[in-house]
Formats: sequence, structure tokens, C-alpha cells
Amino acid sequence: MSYQTNADIAVNIAREVTEGTAATATGAKVLRIIPSPGLKFKRGMIQSDELREDGDRSQGRLGNKTVTGSYNCELSAGGAIDMLLESAMRSTWGAAAVTTAASMTSLTFATNTITAAAGNWTTQLVAIGDIVRISGSAVSANHDLNTPVIGLSTLVITVPTGTYAVATTAASASVTRLKKVYSATTPTKWSHTVEQVSQNIDASEYFTGCALVGAKFSFRPNQMATVTWTFAGINRTTVTATSSPYFTDPTTTTNLPLVADDGVVRYNGSAVATFTGFDLDLVIDGGGVGVIGSTTTPSIFLNRRVISASITALRSDFSNLTLFDAETEFSASVLLQELETAPKSCLHFFLPRV
Repeated sequence: MSYQTNADIAVNIAREVTEGTAATATGAKVLRIIPSPGLKFKRGMIQSDELREDGDRSQGRLGNKTVTGSYNCELSAGGAIDMLLESAMRSTWGAAAVTTAASMTSLTFATNTITAAAGNWTTQLVAIGDIVRISGSAVSANHDLNTPVIGLSTLVITVPTGTYAVATTAASASVTRLKKVYSATTPTKWSHTVEQVSQNIDASEYFTGCALVGAKFSFRPNQMATVTWTFAGINRTTVTATSSPYFTDPTTTTNLPLVADDGVVRYNGSAVATFTGFDLDLVIDGGGVGVIGSTTTPSIFLNRRVISASITALRSDFSNLTLFDAETEFSASVLLQELETAPKSCLHFFLPRV
């Protein structure tokens, strides 16, 4: 007899068209997990309070079904991570946007600015906190760098000082704003089918109606950047033998896990090297509701989302304590990049008001 081990578990995930109805068996993505609690299927206990003459309690019944649990992952760009970031933001990824010099007459590059001769950067879908890449300038070393926008006006994009080498006006240059996802005015609710494959015993269980209700990101020196995804779901189905796994040919990204030491943390637009830890916690208040006549909730009901963070840092004076006590707002961001030649795959987290 074979037994399942902790290590040989695979997790696949796909979007549902109808909440609670399993996603199609094709098109799933592999969630590249590290040791995790996983999803758990539970049944409530219905217990009689009858006072029996024999002094015993009547046998209980099984009640409502619930699905809860979480997966731990190392952050990487693309694949299932992109899907779940979209779910965390309750929005949709916006495609990358390219602005050519011709549409702005011409572009000039200083060490910390991109200046257009005419036009308007805001109508080119650029905003503070975006990541831009340039190409076609007179200096090839400027090309394909993942550069955060820290200031913006009609004609000038401001980036961190020393980013670029000075380049003369170029009519053939272009600026690409990378794709981004941010909070929508009207939240989008995404529902997923999540499959846990027990590879040693050729069996799997897939959980339907799974909504993302939490994402906790952790950035530490000398460690991989990690995230914990937390779900609440509606039901579970088990399959074995030739029916397992449920998802056929799920795709796996080959992007490298991201290391916090390769990243850049910015505080009010300036890079800092004094943070010893950065945790970002996103929680969506939600869950199922028991109903009469069914053992499953009709939906996972999502309510408010709360984002909080904690930073630990080296202390050199009391200036940050003074700012904290005065409730001084600031912006914070973390840019993580793969260890590869440009253009590097990246993830950028930007908090405009903290």
C-alpha cells in the first residue's frame, strides 16, 4: 500500500466562469508552493441535546460544508502569482502602454528625468508609482531598466537620481509603462477552482468556489520574498486513478523566485538601506453563510478589504518617531527583480499613502 508524503503535493489553480462550478479542466496554472497548511474540507457537527433515559447522547450528524486554508509561496513574476495578485486587488491587470517620441514630439533624458517636448504624460496612462522602461535613446545603458516613477507633471517624468546617463533629444525613443493592477472603483470578485494532487497515491481533491480572502507578503534580508495566500471556498470533490489529476496539462512558470536582497525599498521616493523587515498584509473580510435546505453556502460573500504593513529598521535618530507621532503620511514601495540581464522580470509594490 502506498502512502502520501508531505513533499509530493502539487497545487493547480484556475478561474471559474460560474462561482462554485469547477473551472474547465484545461488552462490551469501550477501554484509553486513551499511547505503549506493547504486547503481543508470540514463539516459542521449537528448534535442533539435530548436528555435520554439511558444517560447517553444521541449520535451526531454532519452539517454544513466549509473550505478554508492557505498556501505559502516564494514570489515570482507571472503565472499563478499574477492571477492571485489580480484577485487580491479585486481588479484586472491593465496592459503595458508604449509612448513613442513621435507622440510627444521628442524625448530628452537627464539623470533623473524624462522630458517631452509636447503632449501630456498623464494622458499616456503614466502615474506615480508605475514602472517604466525606455528604449531608443542615444545611450544603450539606459535601455530596459525597471525604473519607478516618483514624480510626474505634464511634460516631465521624474525617476530616482542617477538612474540614466544624460542623453540628447531623440525622436526615435520610446517609454513603456509596464502592466499594472490597482484597486478598482468597483471591486471585481474572482472565484477559483483549486486542486491538491496527492501524487504518491494517484488521487486529488479539488475545491470549488474559492475566493482569495488574504495575502501576506514578507520581505527579509538574506531570504526569498514570500507570500501566504488564504482562501475560503464552497465545496470539495475527490477524484482518483485515471480521473486524477482533474486539471490536464497545467502550465508552470519558469521565472526565478525573487530575493529581497535584489530589491530596492523606497521611502517617499528615496531608496533606503536601513529596513530590516517589511511585511504587507491584505485581508478581505468574507466567508460563507449556512442556509436551510443545503449543506453548502450559495456564495463566498466578500466585504471590506484592509491593508496594513509593518516595517522594522535600524535606528540612527528619533526623526521617524517624531513623524510617526505626528501621523505624517508617506509613500513606500518595494521593487523586486530577477537576477538576469535586462529587461529583468520584476514585481513592484507601491503604497501611495501610509
